Amino acid sequence: EVTTYPMPDEAARDPHTLVWDHDGNIWFTVQGGNMMGKFWPETGEVRLVEAPQTEGRGGQMSGVRPYGIKIDENNEPWIALFGTNLIGHVDHETFELTTYELPEGTRPRRLGITSDQLIWYVDYAQGNLGRLDPATGEVTHWPMPSGSDARPYGMAIDDEDRIWFVETG
Repeated sequence: EVTTYPMPDEAARDPHTLVWDHDGNIWFTVQGGNMMGKFWPETGEVRLVEAPQTEGRGGQMSGVRPYGIKIDENNEPWIALFGTNLIGHVDHETFELTTYELPEGTRPRRLGITSDQLIWYVDYAQGNLGRLDPATGEVTHWPMPSGSDARPYGMAIDDEDRIWFVETG
């Protein structure tokens, strides 16, 4: 049996990456619709959070393309905003979005969170592994073995806080 849960906004046409939170609910990204959302399986309720627009090429406004998503120890989602050099954080109670700026040209695609609550991400555009310290806002980058052509896509952090990633370039 398959149950379909419609999005409350037709602009949320492409739910993307899904993650379970600590309460058994699902947070997800909506890349093309420029949103993040939370789904409560017990009730079928969906709540969406709109992501900001940014100025793109030629002055055109475009979405930040929410992509990868992970839940931290406080049950709050962190989101790679792939269309820009930002990482987002949504407060799980107020649904307020806060963004953290990364170096110019960075395009975070996937992310992970180590046990010390540092946010790690792969920079698809420039071939870096990056780390954001949410407490200080400090960002550090390390070049991938294949350099700027690495095109890192997926990543994971294991139970010993080792960071794994793939280079697709």
